[in-house]
Amino acid sequence: MARKRRSTIIWVIALAFVGLVFDGYDLVVYGAVLPGFMGPDSAKWIGDHALTPKDAGMLGSYAMIGMMLGALVAGTLGDLIGRRKVMIGAIAWFSIGMAVSAMTETLAAFGVWRFITGLGVGALAGTTGAMAAEFAPPGKKNLATAFTYAGIPLGSLLSALLAIFLLPIIGWRGMFLIGALPLVTLLPLAIWKLPESVAWLASRGRLDEARKVSERTGVPIPEAEIKPQQSAAANASDARAGWAGLFTVYLVPAIVIGFVSAFCLLLVYSLNTWLPKIMLPIMGQNGSLALLLVLNAGAMVGTLYGSTLADKHSPQRIVALGFLVGALAMGAIGMIASTIDVPMVAKAGEIQQLADVSGIVVALLLLTIAITGLGTSGTQTLIYGLAANYYRTNVRGAGVAWTAAFGRIGGIFGPIFGAFLAVTFAGELHSIFYVLGGISLVGLALTLIIPKSKAAAVAQAVAPTTAAAAAVPAGKSRLYGTIMAVVDHTGNRLTRERVSEFVSLTGSKVHLVYLAPEHVLSAEVDQTDKAIDPAHVANLQEYVNEVNAQGVPAEGQILTSTLFGRGRAVVDLAEQLRCDLIILNTEEGGQRAKAELAQEVAGQNPKMAVLIARSTQ
Repeated sequence: MARKRRSTIIWVIALAFVGLVFDGYDLVVYGAVLPGFMGPDSAKWIGDHALTPKDAGMLGSYAMIGMMLGALVAGTLGDLIGRRKVMIGAIAWFSIGMAVSAMTETLAAFGVWRFITGLGVGALAGTTGAMAAEFAPPGKKNLATAFTYAGIPLGSLLSALLAIFLLPIIGWRGMFLIGALPLVTLLPLAIWKLPESVAWLASRGRLDEARKVSERTGVPIPEAEIKPQQSAAANASDARAGWAGLFTVYLVPAIVIGFVSAFCLLLVYSLNTWLPKIMLPIMGQNGSLALLLVLNAGAMVGTLYGSTLADKHSPQRIVALGFLVGALAMGAIGMIASTIDVPMVAKAGEIQQLADVSGIVVALLLLTIAITGLGTSGTQTLIYGLAANYYRTNVRGAGVAWTAAFGRIGGIFGPIFGAFLAVTFAGELHSIFYVLGGISLVGLALTLIIPKSKAAAVAQAVAPTTAAAAAVPAGKSRLYGTIMAVVDHTGNRLTRERVSEFVSLTGSKVHLVYLAPEHVLSAEVDQTDKAIDPAHVANLQEYVNEVNAQGVPAEGQILTSTLFGRGRAVVDLAEQLRCDLIILNTEEGGQRAKAELAQEVAGQNPKMAVLIARSTQ
């Protein structure tokens, strides 16, 4: 079963990753060919005249409008008909769009098909995050989501690299035809190997299908099964699924995260569309394209390293750090550019003479551009990861799609804003980067006010239902005042009995905390999760009775928390109950996941004693 699950996870993440490689390719390919569209030989490319900065910005925004609408539609469809169908449809859609775009003869037709292509690209970006999060193993969801979205900067990097070597040979049409390759490569593989999300099937009450997919793929059903006669709470939860659930339960966080995404994508699309053009007087044609390559290489590094940090710390803090790094890097570029005498561009679009810059200045530019990529495109990837792990299963698709769609507002205005900066600050390159750095600081401020996802106080208190055994003798020494034992739905009886025996020997009071799987709530939720499965309550009830039978005062609580907030939630409750010792007896994810939880707890309160119960499975 473990081998099946590993194979399934690899296939799902790989397919989603490759899909987003082409998403990233589409992001940069227009910026890569833009100098040709605006140059003196533009008639040889498309249309009968060179594009003005205003026209170029508008043309770049058409795809962004399509992406925004595509992401919104994908969120609704993903939560209604399933992630798999939406992903496969999106791959086919944007591949066909790229192929037809390459065959257009007029700028108007090109703009229309850029919009149509954007629908598919947006649908894919709005679905893959939810898919990756739902298949990822415990403790690795931020890493899996970020790795998936790392396909975007990799695709952007490949687009810039291919433009340097192939654009003079195959022209802009060939560059766009490369973007259509998924139609004959990725699409057949996705149809063959991509399963439906088990978590989504379970959240829709389609348990028979969820079991079949679980057996075939080895991916466990993340929430305990609910029999039809017990599903009243689940029906109430379904009424809060998708967009309805997102904007009732998560209204404030959704709006704030949406704006965070929008400001980040404003930076991403401003830079990826206009960086080659505005740096042309300094770096020349190939040099300016090389900056795109460096920008997205930095984004790759930021994505992978940042996602590792996000799994250990709050993703919100790591995103904020990314914005800060981006702001500092763009400020540094502005300072470097202020020392360069940038030549004006002739009206015909030709560069009569490149700026005279030293090798050290070029090296500093390359370094700061790479760091800028880390703080912009790399940060955007982490924002998707934050959103994918912020919401619970039945609104996750809508939440990720909303983040992608609302963020595309920034993408829509990015090329236009870049054109405005290029015209307003012509010859003042440093001013452009100072303005972009200021926008990054706005993104930082918004990130810091995202309501923190945390545990709901108590989902349900559970008291013993059986008579207590003989109490511990009053004269017996108590090793600890109160012990907290953290358990989950996977704990087997042998491990439970062993923990019960240990607690009995200490003569201490025990507080059993049950981590309910996949019940993710935000700070905006002021009540317990009404969709808590009765099976979870029954499991905890049995555990409380077992400990109580040992003559130890016991009570239980079901705790719900975000996937990245478990340590904070456990410590908060332990401090509230004044516990002297925490026993971690969770089994989901194995010993490694348990050790990671222990590390989270220790990181929140180093003075808290933590005991890890060895798995017996």
